[in-house]
Amino acid sequence: MADANPAGLEERLARAELVHVDARVFALHLIGRGPTRQTDIALSGIASGSIRAQTSSLTLYQILAEVYRQGRPASARDVARNLRLYPRLEIVSASPEIAIQAAEVRARLGGRPERALQIATALVSGAELYLTSGSGLRRIAGMHVLNVEDFG
Repeated sequence: MADANPAGLEERLARAELVHVDARVFALHLIGRGPTRQTDIALSGIASGSIRAQTSSLTLYQILAEVYRQGRPASARDVARNLRLYPRLEIVSASPEIAIQAAEVRARLGGRPERALQIATALVSGAELYLTSGSGLRRIAGMHVLNVEDFG
């Protein structure tokens, strides 16, 4: 159910022990239509330290692939640097455990390998919330899913 109050997003994120932020949120903020109020709230909370967050190392790949697809190779270094500017954001590398979990997730949910790896990273790391944007993802067993579009 949508929450028309963007501040509700900040409250939900701040209450979580660990928030997994998928590549779609960063892409929207860093290379998409520009920051939205919702992505600004989420990423400002991470930057200020009020929200403990993580993302998969795959996020960098996903964002940079889009930068190159847009024909902007000169901006790739800036985008990569901007992703690393969030002090409370841990970038989690894939491990054998994450790969095994991703295979299970993909077998159950289908979809692209990138999505399965993002979800698996969140599950293996014990994230309480999964923050996404426009993915259509609504439920993950053992974790709450928040879609930034639901808060605007």
